[in-house]
Amino acid sequence: MRRNRIILLLLWIASLVGISFYGGPVSYGFFGVLTLIPVISLIYIVCVILQFKIYQRIENRYPISNRTSVFYFTLQNESLMTFAGIRVFFYSTFSTISGLEDAIEYELSPHTGIKKQTELVCKYRGEYEVGIKKIIAQDFFRLFSVSYKNREPLRVKVKPNIVTLTQLRTDQNISASREARMHRVQPDVTVREYKPYDDRRMVHWKATAATQKLMVRERTDEQQKGIAIVMSPKRCSKKQEIYLPVENKILETVIALAFFYSSRSIPVSVFYKNVRYCESVIGQPRQFDGFYEQMSEYAFDEQNEPGLLYEEILRAGSVFESREVFLILHERDESEASFINVLSRNGLSVTTCLITDSPADVSDPERIPRCKLVTIRTDDDLTEVM
Repeated sequence: MRRNRIILLLLWIASLVGISFYGGPVSYGFFGVLTLIPVISLIYIVCVILQFKIYQRIENRYPISNRTSVFYFTLQNESLMTFAGIRVFFYSTFSTISGLEDAIEYELSPHTGIKKQTELVCKYRGEYEVGIKKIIAQDFFRLFSVSYKNREPLRVKVKPNIVTLTQLRTDQNISASREARMHRVQPDVTVREYKPYDDRRMVHWKATAATQKLMVRERTDEQQKGIAIVMSPKRCSKKQEIYLPVENKILETVIALAFFYSSRSIPVSVFYKNVRYCESVIGQPRQFDGFYEQMSEYAFDEQNEPGLLYEEILRAGSVFESREVFLILHERDESEASFINVLSRNGLSVTTCLITDSPADVSDPERIPRCKLVTIRTDDDLTEVM
């Protein structure tokens, strides 16, 4: 493009010299044509911008992060002239499109269009724009190019991915629990009211008939306890390119842990906060769907302080009924250390999952009994680090 401009300028100067020294209709005609070429090129580009249409859609209304969705777009020429040198640029910060490159130039004849079907992958959970970001139009002489933003961007609301963990190396008690269930024990005469996660084989029918409530026996050597997951509610930054990857991995970790345990009929309590203290309990696999929708809609906030959440959790006391606590956060502070100490003193195992791309200090949790730290990068595969 720069070379074409230089050539045009040199020819225009040569025509100006011809007029000055020789004159005549040929010199004036040559000068006039060279003068009008830039004007015609600019008018042409304006026409392209006004008459060029973009249509795009995604097959899945609510795509899931890191999963492919079918993406369609159409470039349409609705004018009477041919459009040449059209380049399409896509949003690439939070999404990727397979099989298409920004370097491709399209040429459209009058009243024709180009339809493309490809795959779109949204990297993170959240709401943002994907697909065609801008168009660059060039004239036939390659003198000018105009870049203009897509006037109708495609905005999607992406849900977090559900990672299926086949095993969990961070669980400090699940192996022992499995071994205990393999050994049959004599049920105690103590009975209690049935809970959704109880084994129906332990139903005490005589007590059920007497109380008109479903009652179950308690084992003498095993008290079934659930898992507690504490999620940091604070947004780590005001910049979308910083907080989206972190929040996506936090939710992905929480959901993966909740799915892992609930699918094994182990009750899960998830503690989080938006405006006030919240707790979601998943006692059966079918309750997971509702929890997943809650997490998909959850909004992190810079005003939410994890320390206040920890205080409210300890005040409520239900966390002490768990056998293990997972703490999912993106930064560590004194309130976290104090919270872990209280849990440890009460005999709970604590696993801190730190979501960060920076080197983490792993010394402090290791000094607390029954506690450990797992560092997870925003691009890590949970099946490999958990």
